[in-house]
Amino acid sequence: MYLISKLFTAWFLPPGLAITVLVLWALALMRKKQAGTGILMLLFAACLYAACISPVSDRLILPLENAFPRLNVKDVTPHDVYVVLGGGIHDNAPDLEGRGSPKGDSLERLVYAFRLYRIQPLSIIVSSGKGFGCQRPEAPVMQRYLVQMGVPEKDVFMDTRSRNTYENALAVKMMCEKIVCKQIILITSAYHMKRAVFAFRHAGLTDVVPAPTDYKTDRTCYGPMNYMPGMGALSNTYRALHEYIGMLYYRVLTRL
Repeated sequence: MYLISKLFTAWFLPPGLAITVLVLWALALMRKKQAGTGILMLLFAACLYAACISPVSDRLILPLENAFPRLNVKDVTPHDVYVVLGGGIHDNAPDLEGRGSPKGDSLERLVYAFRLYRIQPLSIIVSSGKGFGCQRPEAPVMQRYLVQMGVPEKDVFMDTRSRNTYENALAVKMMCEKIVCKQIILITSAYHMKRAVFAFRHAGLTDVVPAPTDYKTDRTCYGPMNYMPGMGALSNTYRALHEYIGMLYYRVLTRL
């Protein structure tokens, strides 16, 4: 029953359901002598399947996660500052004290920053503004979580205006000039670190120490279920492709 339930979940819920429908549709077209369209649809289904399995998504995201080693706490000095980049919030969700809660990536980064703060108390800059429409800035929600975890409010500074990683870097640079910090301990998800370091260093912040967290890959052997399509693997594929496209965009932009 366990295996049957897992197979049912994999193939009759998204994204497996979409792959199943595409394959059946392609076979129906080929029976109607529309072989060209059917083959194209099968190719599309194969690409979607590849994007939805862990062995492929891991191959895409691992080079990003391995770009920098884990932080050596000995590299942190009393004159540094922790910089936590936002990774999204549930904007108006009810919370323990107030409204809004960090999404998975943001929460992982905040917990890591708090753990570092417990080892070496330093000022923390939370950097994330708002996106489009009626979205609120992420930074106040991130600050509230850190304060509730035990970080004194006086030690948490907010950048509420930046909308992307490069704007994070520019805003943090201005804030560091005010609070006078020696180097930045940059905290973000491991898959995002390579682009973040590039943006910060290009903005003129040369003393950046990467502190990657929120690793998405299990780094273990694969079993049969790892070859079943799943939203987790598809999300990691999306994250990896987003980073590669983002880095290409930054490199083109810096050469204009």
